Amino acid sequence: MNFALERSAPVRRMRRRRMRCLRVRRVWLRLSGSMAMHRRWIRAYVLGALLGPAFLRASDAGAEQPAFSHFDIPTVFYISKSDDHNRVDYGIHLDSQCVPTKDEAVFQYWREFEKSPPVRVHALNAFDYIAYGISEQRTLRKTASDAVHFMRLRQFQKTPIDIITTRNVGGRCASQARTTINGKESELTSVYVNLGKRFLIPSVEFVDVFGKDLQTGQNVSERIRK
Repeated sequence: MNFALERSAPVRRMRRRRMRCLRVRRVWLRLSGSMAMHRRWIRAYVLGALLGPAFLRASDAGAEQPAFSHFDIPTVFYISKSDDHNRVDYGIHLDSQCVPTKDEAVFQYWREFEKSPPVRVHALNAFDYIAYGISEQRTLRKTASDAVHFMRLRQFQKTPIDIITTRNVGGRCASQARTTINGKESELTSVYVNLGKRFLIPSVEFVDVFGKDLQTGQNVSERIRK
């Protein structure tokens, strides 16, 4: 081995540059892992802030893993978004008479299709409630076999939703979410949020609301620009 070459200044500089590159790479990998872990939290937080500051006023109860009883409706309607195939479903807890079990009967949870099968379901985290939370809900009317349950989403403070629950001839529970879509009294089926592409922080380009006209049964939709 040529010890003079080993101790030469160019070799030492090259080694220092290589060590700096390795340190930078290790730091970047740690940051990348951290960003990946928190990416969904960042999306949910910014999505909520962009959709409207009114989201920040209300607070939601602590999230729990979704648990469905025999009479519950797991999905009354849902919200999906453009950056992946996952969605937030809104269900309602019902008793044996197919009426809401309490004023806070509507619940929401993630239904993840990205790595299916199997499809995973799990509770929302704290930041998710900013974008997908419910600002208010209560049961307006109930009889022995049906009920009307009122709610508002934080995303749509000016759009009230009534959920009609009924018990059919076979004793099974059914539900229908009703609201105004494009000026028509409609059944609400889903909401789609289209996100712009930015580094880490998304922007909401528009929101599409989908449903069916209660009079004609025809599909209706309304685009809301943000």
